[in-house]
Amino acid sequence: MVTGASGRACHSGCADSPKKTADELSMTIPLPMTSPRVLMISGNAPPMMDGVGDCTDRLLEALVRKRPDWRWFWLSRRPRWFHSPIVFRAGVALIRPSHAWTARGTALVRAAVKALRPDLVHIQEQIHSFHETGAACRIAEDVRGAGRPLVTTLHEYHVELPSVRHTTGLVKLSTAVIANDPRNAERCRSEAGRAVDACWWSGGTVLPPAPGARPPTVPGRLSTFGFLTSLKSLEVVSEAIRRLRPTHPDLDWRIIGPFDPESNPHHTELAGRVGAEGTFTGGFSVRDPRLRALLAESQIMLLPFADGASERRTSLHAAWAHGLPVITTPPPTERTSIVDGENCLLVRAPTAAAWAEAIGRVLSDDGLAQRLRAGSLTMAERFSWDRLAERHIELYENLLRAQDGARGARRAPSFSV
Repeated sequence: MVTGASGRACHSGCADSPKKTADELSMTIPLPMTSPRVLMISGNAPPMMDGVGDCTDRLLEALVRKRPDWRWFWLSRRPRWFHSPIVFRAGVALIRPSHAWTARGTALVRAAVKALRPDLVHIQEQIHSFHETGAACRIAEDVRGAGRPLVTTLHEYHVELPSVRHTTGLVKLSTAVIANDPRNAERCRSEAGRAVDACWWSGGTVLPPAPGARPPTVPGRLSTFGFLTSLKSLEVVSEAIRRLRPTHPDLDWRIIGPFDPESNPHHTELAGRVGAEGTFTGGFSVRDPRLRALLAESQIMLLPFADGASERRTSLHAAWAHGLPVITTPPPTERTSIVDGENCLLVRAPTAAAWAEAIGRVLSDDGLAQRLRAGSLTMAERFSWDRLAERHIELYENLLRAQDGARGARRAPSFSV
């Protein structure tokens, strides 16, 4: 079941589909759903390092495997103005009309959407409709004005900034809304007054090496992976490792993610707080084999999220995919698939002592470590891209079928006796 822009539940798949009488239904000729044109839109796309762009890339890859006969398009911005505006990527036409989400860039994207004439549009919402510009809302208005179904995935629902109005506006325009974790689903209900149509996940953007190519685990290798923002409490982990040094002198903590202390004040401060306890490796493309090797060599993954772990964390999914024991912080909501002691070890107190105790437990308890590894692999299978693609295909087909049914109803002949 999906809901429309008004938030009303509807079993036909689209809230604005007209109701049909039995006679009308008998006279409706189903329209063939051959080779639909599906357009994905995101704020960024590879090679730019961006979690939502990387997720979109992996999702489209799986969608093409499921429906190779469909026509897949992806609209985003290009890294620099001199890069090619069109790139073909394994069954997907990546179209990049502009290198920025300015008024001119947004106008170019809107023109491209009109020219493509998609049967369905899916917006991957991030940073308040693309870098605080509200561009996604304007695109959504065009799509809905053309009578096309619009799907929105909420990767974040930041309520702390005034620009959250863009996300709320996009939700209200959408035919169907997907949240990638329970927190975003709850925020959608509280901010937009609408229940999401599906609560799914983000997926692991870094796939593990093939079994025969996987490097051996390095004893004592601890890793933290992801973008280095204030939402990761690295200084607490640094102090925990310092406390463990007397009993575990071989600890080697790698902090993996884009790192630029020369131009990023937070990274400068972070380097001082972490000190000699950790090594910053810098960032890598999610398809870089060096990144896969760094994760595969890890004995434990440490994910100190200040706002809690959840199904939207691509770094958590990457750790699960590599079968790593994960130590992280509790989810912000109770409705979650994260189970303490099974697929993650949760540190409930934001203190160095609590982190040191958790790390020490996994290092010294082989049974716990093995249970966490098995739990990670189970979650990786449960939250695979193929399973996520299957759910998307089902949603798309329902919406396209509803749209075809609505068109058929409008075209159905009337008879008089």
